[in-house]
Amino acid sequence: MTEITFCLSREEFAQQFTALPEHEAWGALQTGNGRIAAASPLARIHRLGGSDVHEPAFALTTAASPARTLCTIVPEAGAAVSRTVHAVHDGSGALIGRIIHARSPLGIRQAWRIEDTAKQYSAVAYKGNIRGWIAYWAVSPFWAVMALVFLLNGDLRPGGSLWSKPHRARWRMRAGGPGKAALDFNTGRYRANSGPLDINLIYAQAVLYGV
Repeated sequence: MTEITFCLSREEFAQQFTALPEHEAWGALQTGNGRIAAASPLARIHRLGGSDVHEPAFALTTAASPARTLCTIVPEAGAAVSRTVHAVHDGSGALIGRIIHARSPLGIRQAWRIEDTAKQYSAVAYKGNIRGWIAYWAVSPFWAVMALVFLLNGDLRPGGSLWSKPHRARWRMRAGGPGKAALDFNTGRYRANSGPLDINLIYAQAVLYGV
C-alpha cells in the first residue's frame, strides 16, 4: 500500500495546456502545495464545455505528450433527487466505479461515497468533522461583527474563508476493504492510500470534491 499526497490546483499555471476537444482546461492534480507549477502533474483536468454546474463532466489525462486518458467522469441519469451519481470510466471506456454525493443518514452533513465496482470496495466520508462544525456554529453569532469590520476597512468582498464551512473529510473503507482510510482531505491537501481503491477513482473523487 503506497501513500500519495497531492492537491487540486486551479491556479493559472495549472490551466495552461491544450484541452481535449469540446472541453476546457480546468486544473490539475499535483504534488506539493498547488502554488508552484509541478514539472509533471499527476493528472490534467479537462471539463466538458457546457456541462451542468451541479453535475459537471470531466476527463483526466496524463501530462506526457501525447496525453493518455486516465479516466472520464460523467453524471448518471435517473439518480434520486436527493443525490448525485457520477460514473467513472477508465481510458478504454470500461466502468471502474461511481462517486455518489448525498446526505448523511441524519441528513445533517454532506456525504460522499466512492464505489469500486471491480474490487467491490467502497469508502464513505462526511463533510466536516464534529470539532469543525462545533467551532463553526460557535463563531457564527460573530459573523455580523466581522463583516462590519471588513466593510469599515473598505473590503466590500471579504474572503470566502470568513464564511466557509468545515471541509475536512476522511473516506473510511466500508465493504470488503481494510480499516485504514482510503483518502483524507485536510487544509487543501489529499492523502491517499493507493492500495484499497483504484487510484483513478480517488483522483475522480478529489476533482468532484473540489468543484
